[in-house]
Parts: sequence; C-alpha cells; structure tokens
Amino acid sequence: MNNVYYTPGQLRDTVGLSKEAFRHWKRVVPAFANGRGHAPSFSSGDVLASAVLRRLTDTVGVRIGHLSEVVPTIFEVCNVSSWEALQNKSLVIDLEKRTCVAATDSALPVGELVVVCALAPLIKTLEFDLLNSSAQSHTKALPPISGSKRVREGGRR
Repeated sequence: MNNVYYTPGQLRDTVGLSKEAFRHWKRVVPAFANGRGHAPSFSSGDVLASAVLRRLTDTVGVRIGHLSEVVPTIFEVCNVSSWEALQNKSLVIDLEKRTCVAATDSALPVGELVVVCALAPLIKTLEFDLLNSSAQSHTKALPPISGSKRVREGGRR
C-alpha cells in the first residue's frame, strides 16, 4: 500500500471526518494543507496518521489544536514504514515531550503523559474500509459522466 494515494474524500470517509472537521484540521495538520501536485492526495501513511489523530480527538478527547506540535512527527512515523512493517507495533505519543515513536510492546517507553495506540486493529479496519470504498467507487464510476449530468439537471430546477 506504500505507493497508493487517496483523495481528500477517501481519507475523510475512511477516517470518519466530516467536511467541516477536515477544513478545521487543514489549519492544524500540515499534511492536510500541503497536498501533492495540483490536487491534494494522501499516502497510506497519511491515512494511518489521520486515523490515529481521530482516535486521539474522539476517543481520548484531545483537541486537535493541542496536538499541533506532535502532528508532524506522527505523520512522519506513519509514513516512514509500510503498514505491514507497522502491523505489530504501537505508536507511543508523549504529549508532554511532543514526541512519537513506533515501538513493539516490549520496548514501550515510559513517560508522564504517554498515549499508546496499537496499530494492528487500526490498520486492519483501514484496510477493510479502503478495500470496500475502492470496490464501491469502481461500481459507482459507471457511467463516468453521471456526476456532471446531475449538476446540470440540478441547475435547471
């Protein structure tokens, strides 16, 4: 999955971000604002990092703005290795020191304010969601002009 890139819509749908949340995150998450090429696209590592951030904000209750200093490191760690290499590791995010490392369970660092996110269940869920969204997008893509046709019809009403 290393050389596959996803659209902002695929990232939002897979991670479960609303358009409004995505717009807000673009102000805090440099990887969201930068994009690659003319249209923004996101690597599988970006998707994984985004899913970790979503867990931190929704499950743990940390505001995305409070993570701004550690966000680039989370994206870097998630992009340096393939999902296969990260499968049996956990992300260890030290919120006080603003660091992030991928570690095996036996090598988990200890800190005063550390969040540990096991990557295996997250990667499994993301792979399932991305495979399903890919299959759905292929069936929805026929015929390719249906989207523009709807816009024109909607404008006449």
